[in-house]
Amino acid sequence: MNAPCLPRNCPKCGSSRVHRSRRRGMLDGLLSHIGGEIRRCHDCRSRRCWFGTAALPLARDGVHEETRTGSLVLGTAFLVCLALVWWTVRRFAGG
Repeated sequence: MNAPCLPRNCPKCGSSRVHRSRRRGMLDGLLSHIGGEIRRCHDCRSRRCWFGTAALPLARDGVHEETRTGSLVLGTAFLVCLALVWWTVRRFAGG
């Protein structure tokens, strides 16, 4: 089921010309799979991943606006997976 399209304004320039963008690379794919919408502003060309009304900046044409954001998202995903494996092992190995 498709989520409703929320009206978006670019946080960088305030433009309402924010449209879908193609996924580029592993980070975009990961964010898309966990529910993010990859969008680009046609006025300032910034790319962001939207989760509801919150937007995370993404790389633009090979230049990283926020490299820490990508590292933080990947690190958090890794920790969540590690916690899930730990919980599964503890839950089913205890007998």
